[in-house]
Amino acid sequence: MNKITKYIITETIGPFLAGILFFTFIFVIQLLPELIRLIMNNGAPLWMSLETFLYMLPFNIGITIPMSILMASIIGYGRLSSDNEIIVMRALGFPHMRIYMPIIILGVITFIFSLFFNNVIMSESNYRYRALISYMVNIRPSIAVGKLEFSRIDDLGLSIGAKYADDKSISNVVIYDASKTKRVITAKYGLWRNNEANSQVVTLTLYDGIVQEMPDYGFVSNDYTVFDSMDINIIRNVSTLTSHERGLREMPSWKIREKINDAKLNANKSVDEQISGMINNSYKGLKNKTDLTTFSNEYIKTNAAELTAIREKAINEAVPYFYYIEFHKFISIPAACLFMVLIGAPLGIVGKRSGKGFGFGISVIVVVIYYLLITAAELIAGGKKVPPMLAMWFPNIVLAMMGAFFMIRSFFSRGK
Repeated sequence: MNKITKYIITETIGPFLAGILFFTFIFVIQLLPELIRLIMNNGAPLWMSLETFLYMLPFNIGITIPMSILMASIIGYGRLSSDNEIIVMRALGFPHMRIYMPIIILGVITFIFSLFFNNVIMSESNYRYRALISYMVNIRPSIAVGKLEFSRIDDLGLSIGAKYADDKSISNVVIYDASKTKRVITAKYGLWRNNEANSQVVTLTLYDGIVQEMPDYGFVSNDYTVFDSMDINIIRNVSTLTSHERGLREMPSWKIREKINDAKLNANKSVDEQISGMINNSYKGLKNKTDLTTFSNEYIKTNAAELTAIREKAINEAVPYFYYIEFHKFISIPAACLFMVLIGAPLGIVGKRSGKGFGFGISVIVVVIYYLLITAAELIAGGKKVPPMLAMWFPNIVLAMMGAFFMIRSFFSRGK
């Protein structure tokens, strides 16, 4: 790596690290009120709450890496251009690609790091965050009940919502009991009893409420039962970290690919058994018996189109659509780093007179557009009307087109 390349990369590393700190802070500051509510109102253990806060950081950092490399490329090349160093390089006969190669190298390095970070560190922190939250809810169920939000307690099949809840009381309560006897319970207020970490059973005593049964079918009955007080016992089931099954966002992309391949393999085996049954049934009804192997080959050849359609349908139905979405998301978001630098470097040179404020402003605008595209892509993918690969890579396709436009424009501009 020559001195020019090292020099340009050095100029962009500072803004890149500053961007990670700044954008991460912007995301994290939104989490602080929830952390304070858990500790002050809901009685969550202090150290566990801080630990969950730390587990939330990798998710936010994973999002900010593409933002930061964009801002770094704009500010870094903007500084070089404002000091006329880009003009000197061009006067010395440096080709455009020689000038842009350092930021492209940094983009590749950032992509590889982001790929590792999202698949290893972020997926593990997501898993530990959910497991720790589940553990905290088990030792103190009041933690799960947030303001105007329904929280589910899986072991009992209860969903609890309230206007206000802390570690001692709860008001304007609505509970949906999805156990054997489905019912909706409403109460004006309630009190938590034995709501401590060492309690085997936590009791929620409700006052001044109504119980309404919910049948599995038919119309909801207008019959209801009024009560002055009611006890709901919540048995603690303290689980360990490793007892939780990993969700898709809690495993690396290659594990998701393994799940996809396993689902396809099982679907293929099922189709093979189905085809074998179809062949045997047809062979039994055959009047002029021939060799079974010959008959099987002829049957498969004759009904190839039908059998292929059966196999494709079985495989498509065997693999949940969102498996592909999460798989491509783990790769497409880190890949955005490669296209962000193609946009940032030419914009930094163009905006040389506008200072760092220009670089920051443009990076925010591009990032907002990018994440609006991601949100739209997920909504489109959720509708299952387009292939998941196309949906999740569409934002990067837009970035690539923008980067190509700015790069080509830069190559043909004379500059100053």
